[in-house]
Amino acid sequence: MSHGESSASEVWQSAVGFIRAKSEAVYKQWFKKMVPISIDDGEARIVVGTSDDFFADIVMKNYGDLISEALAAAGRPGMKVVFESGYIDDPVDPETPPEDPDSSRFGTESADDDDEIGPELASLISKHSFDNFVVGEENRYAYTAALSAAQNPGKINPLYIYGGSGMGKTHLLLAVAHEVRIHNPKARVRYTSCENFLNAFLDSLRTKTMYEFRETFRNVDYLLVDDVHTLGNKTSLQEEFFNTFNTLYGLGKQIILTSDRQPSEIPGLEARLVSRFVSGVTTQITQSSFETRLAILKQEQQCLRMKLGDDVLSFIAERISSNIRPLKGALMCLSMYATAMKQEIDLEAAKRILSDQLEKEAESRAISIEEIQKAVAEFFGIQVYDLTGPKKPKNIAEPRMIAMYLSRKLTTKPHQEIGRAFGGRSHGTVIHAVKQIEENSLKDEELKSVLNQLQRKLRG
Repeated sequence: MSHGESSASEVWQSAVGFIRAKSEAVYKQWFKKMVPISIDDGEARIVVGTSDDFFADIVMKNYGDLISEALAAAGRPGMKVVFESGYIDDPVDPETPPEDPDSSRFGTESADDDDEIGPELASLISKHSFDNFVVGEENRYAYTAALSAAQNPGKINPLYIYGGSGMGKTHLLLAVAHEVRIHNPKARVRYTSCENFLNAFLDSLRTKTMYEFRETFRNVDYLLVDDVHTLGNKTSLQEEFFNTFNTLYGLGKQIILTSDRQPSEIPGLEARLVSRFVSGVTTQITQSSFETRLAILKQEQQCLRMKLGDDVLSFIAERISSNIRPLKGALMCLSMYATAMKQEIDLEAAKRILSDQLEKEAESRAISIEEIQKAVAEFFGIQVYDLTGPKKPKNIAEPRMIAMYLSRKLTTKPHQEIGRAFGGRSHGTVIHAVKQIEENSLKDEELKSVLNQLQRKLRG
């Protein structure tokens, strides 16, 4: 990667400054929340973080030419922008000097000193509270546990929340920070993603500042860590995290972790960390119900300058069920269309405007366990009843584990239901199969190829 005279932040802030001068509304609605990640002058590209792929698709489709014009104005003619999803940051305005991205993630939070945490994280915390978290049956226990941890630190320790992408795990972490800032402003709260924990760890090794690194993460009252599944297969990082965990736990400090899977399912996670992670309260957030999705849409709509009919909102809530991000993205898409075309959105217009997204959503929901079993059996030249029956020879056991793994990866079915579909096997058997296939695929290129072929076939 090239480290030219200008950083990614400088180039991107200059570009969005150009966009803002053209249209304040477009800037605020689409570009303000983007995060510059890296720049490569050699390949003439800049990587920018967005909330999700759907959001990025909308921007490129409608503002691709504007972005090219803005980058040219920023001194980068011909440079391409590559969007990377999964970023929730809300950056400062272009004319505001950018903060060190690590400091904004690692800063100790204090209600009296927002400068210490950086404006990005302060903004995020202020927008994510327990009050604006929509509670349904699928997340009620996680919500209650997180609120209890915020109000009674150390009582349930650690709190481990897991679930798929876009289910609200990060919202709950930020809500804890929000609650503490209001009711216990002197408490020291540290929020970070596991990825940034890794980056800070590597930087401390490179700069010989390990003492400062440990002070940063151990001299706190609350440690909130997102996406701890990225600890898998990182031996040195796991050692450091284990020691940090033990230090805080021994002092009675609150630890809250999130992941996309249970501790026992994380490939390459040491047994001692699995044991620590499950020693407190473990809770899952599952796919949101129709009622919850509808409530989320109604809440989000209050922030937009339009009002959709109940029939439109119900249609979106019914048809988009994978996770919350595309749900919000669909609402944003309709808002953009209504603003640009200066017209109200009825049900037929919503169906037309969202047709591409609805098609993708339908495809993602269409795969069933039965289809997976049939595809795997056909691929390996065996019968479906071999996968669901009691036979355990290697030529059947491995395809069965692969089918269980794909059932977990490509459907929203819980372990128990997957186990039942495979001849009444226990959820523990499914967990073991998923973990085994994940670990083996990291070192077995042939297995990785098989998994890719099957997924392509199943997704059409």
